[in-house]
Amino acid sequence: MDEAIAGAVLALESVVVLSVWGPQPVAWLWLGSQVDYRTGSVSLGLLVAFAGLLAGLMATLVVAAGLDDVWRLLRRAAGHDQGEGVLVRLFTAAAVVAAVAFIAWFLVLEGPAPSFAPR
Repeated sequence: MDEAIAGAVLALESVVVLSVWGPQPVAWLWLGSQVDYRTGSVSLGLLVAFAGLLAGLMATLVVAAGLDDVWRLLRRAAGHDQGEGVLVRLFTAAAVVAAVAFIAWFLVLEGPAPSFAPR
């Protein structure tokens, strides 16, 4: 039972870590654009987006670290000699996946050359 719960906690931790590379930046950029639209201040919109992104990253690290501690305890309870967590490996894997996805998007879908679409 502890093994299954540890797997669920690991899956949740993975989703939390992956949110740093997609949903969170998109959400903060959207919110910053709304601030810019409503106030007419690009600087304020950028400040909101940047500050929110940093705050979201810090909150994500706190949540992920807590989930990592729970995962280690559950693994120990399941009989594994779990000395360290997987948080660093998860962030590394998420960064590699994000980099590969960006390179694929840039080189295959969008292309490095400027677009010559008619205006």
